[in-house]
Amino acid sequence: MVSDAGRRLIPAGHWAAWLVLPVAAACSHTNGASPGASDASATDGAGGGLASDGQALGVVEAATVLDAMSDDGGDGAPPRTCITLATPQPCAPPEMTALPICTLSQTGCMNPTRPTQFAANAIYYEVNSPLWSDDAAKSRAFVLPDGGTIHVKNCMPDAGAAALAECVSPGGVASGPADTGKWVFPVGTVMIKSFVVAGKLVETRLFMHVDAATAAVIQNGTDWVGYNYAWNEEQTEATVVPDERLSVTFDAGSATVVWNYPSFLDCIGCHSAAVGTLGPETDQMNRVVDGGNQIDTFEAKGLFDDTAPTKPYATALVEPYANAALGLQGPPDGSTVDQQARSYLGANCGFCHRPDVNDQGFDLRPALSLAQTGICGLSEQNGIPGMTSETYLDLDPGNHAASALWIRMNIPVPSTDPDEEYDVGRMPPVASFIVDPQAVPLVGSWIDSITTCPILDAGM
Repeated sequence: MVSDAGRRLIPAGHWAAWLVLPVAAACSHTNGASPGASDASATDGAGGGLASDGQALGVVEAATVLDAMSDDGGDGAPPRTCITLATPQPCAPPEMTALPICTLSQTGCMNPTRPTQFAANAIYYEVNSPLWSDDAAKSRAFVLPDGGTIHVKNCMPDAGAAALAECVSPGGVASGPADTGKWVFPVGTVMIKSFVVAGKLVETRLFMHVDAATAAVIQNGTDWVGYNYAWNEEQTEATVVPDERLSVTFDAGSATVVWNYPSFLDCIGCHSAAVGTLGPETDQMNRVVDGGNQIDTFEAKGLFDDTAPTKPYATALVEPYANAALGLQGPPDGSTVDQQARSYLGANCGFCHRPDVNDQGFDLRPALSLAQTGICGLSEQNGIPGMTSETYLDLDPGNHAASALWIRMNIPVPSTDPDEEYDVGRMPPVASFIVDPQAVPLVGSWIDSITTCPILDAGM
């Protein structure tokens, strides 16, 4: 049925009360161990559910949602928008098509006998400072193409012309030394991310590095493409989500949970051509996993080309706070509020607020000093919708409540605009629908601890 608001509302079974497919077209991320990540018993009880009339979406009633996505394009029929394969393919990006594969099991990126786990050739990884994803835990992995290796950028001034040529955005803006340690994955790479909310596996995303010819077909402004898959209640299959924002509400026992799926292009807004992947860089990956340094493990597996990180590795970003549900133990003893807040802002804001992506006069990449960021004492450029009677500083030292940085973090998505169709000044502007209750006081404390804005040394 169609609501007065122009949405398709699909009655659902016991796990999902409603499946809401907005007509308008969001992207988010996060860290933490999740059911189905690597533990052999994790499949049991890790049910995620998108059901229609009590049946499993993607298994029995997939056509309810995906009728327009599976038609053969015959006379009078809607165009086909996903591909059904006779047999699963190896985990790899699409070639010469913008159409995703209809079901996750056919992509070859998941374990065929334990479908909530990644494929055997997927390489799991963790990051020190995760993106906030509305309190979702997340498992991450990547699959490299045969013979493919990871390249690590060196953007230091003495790196040489060839290395520095890699440190310029497609628009011709130099990214500067702060991009040193950025990992670049070869064409043919597939990044895999699974999200768990309230113990339910709800989404797996595939982010894939395509060749130039395929990028020309897809035409999304980058040579990466992302597709997101919604899990059924039985945890046996996930079905590609239509290319529009989708919101699902379900009863998690003690609470009602809402999960929002992005449109395909929403994610490209975060994974811009100048940035690509988010997270894999040396200060994020310099982390002990399963008793050993993660970078050491990757080096031993031969995953890098001749630009592999050298020891001592770049100083690891500290975990910004403790959150057991997200797999975060918390910042180490002796870490400062400056390190914690800058780690959070770098991971959650620095991929966009940088000169070669969204230049607002400041740069929040964590490798920069506060003076180098340019944010302290800077008058905001655009004003905050609904608060235009005052002019705010982006960071007003000692006064978090008057700092646009803090105010924007603390603006919730209004109930009258659940699909984030209108700009209310919230940061991030899409993809996150819940204010991070730990980050807001952390960043507020950090701003309050700054007494005066530091002066940038002319030699820096």
